[in-house]
Amino acid sequence: MMLTKGNSSRFSFLHRRLPFSVNQQRLLSNDSTSTSSSNNTTGEDRTMAVVLRGPSTLYTSLHRPSPSLMMMPGLRSLPVWTSYDAKSKTNRIAYQDPSVNKIVQHLQAHVEEIRDEYLSASPSLDSDYDETSRGEHSESSLHTGKWDWHSYLLQGRVQPDFCLHFPNTTRILGELQQDIFMGTPFGFCFFSKLTAQSTIQAHTSPINFRLRLHLPLVVPSDGDIGIRVGPTQHKWTANQALVLDDSYEHEVWNNTNEDRILLLVDIWHPDVRMQEREEIINMFQHAKEKGWLDGDKEQKKTKDGALRSEHFLI
Repeated sequence: MMLTKGNSSRFSFLHRRLPFSVNQQRLLSNDSTSTSSSNNTTGEDRTMAVVLRGPSTLYTSLHRPSPSLMMMPGLRSLPVWTSYDAKSKTNRIAYQDPSVNKIVQHLQAHVEEIRDEYLSASPSLDSDYDETSRGEHSESSLHTGKWDWHSYLLQGRVQPDFCLHFPNTTRILGELQQDIFMGTPFGFCFFSKLTAQSTIQAHTSPINFRLRLHLPLVVPSDGDIGIRVGPTQHKWTANQALVLDDSYEHEVWNNTNEDRILLLVDIWHPDVRMQEREEIINMFQHAKEKGWLDGDKEQKKTKDGALRSEHFLI
């Protein structure tokens, strides 16, 4: 199978809910010419995931999920999945989803332990954020100011240095192994410090089948700081998780004189079944083995000025 550059900045992730072999053939070429299944001489099962060009390049004034690379249809969609009620001190979960609620409750229950370990260990460590890497966050034009990372999961792979320096946080995250977005190039989990007077420009994620969780550890109490996801703006509340769908356009700003620190955790969208998760991981592993994950990457600006990354997996 092949993920190809197309004329559209949108793709659809068309996934049959059946098993497929990891020994897929390329279905699309750069000119979108299909490879006939009659070329299959191995007798392998060709039921598989297919990535196709999306139906439209139109961006409207309405906020919709707009992943820059691929979209899996049929998933529930909201810009933000949590709503903290300060009066009742309750963090409500969209759809009362049990999977998301379990993750939120687990991390919030350990937030003090996570924060204490970060504040103790991080001052002696260098950030592992690399603007020159080929990841979705690598463009220096994406942000102004300083953005520091300490990564547990980097492009789907657990980082040994994090486990060494943050053993308690590693244990806590390890209890969520089946929910964390591991095994794909688009899985991240890291301590994120956005320093004073820093911003992250409006952008969208490459995919829509993950959700992104922010666990705020240190939040400036006053000043202009927040995140916009789709049409709405939010401020972080210390110790209370914020879960967002980052396939919606989103941006972040910290125009205060203090740092904002949180633990960012990518999780599987709860509508993606376990079997599908395994198949998606196998799909990306097969693409990596074939060398299709090595390619060019460029950014395009929409009329509203938002950056949309184009990842060419060929």
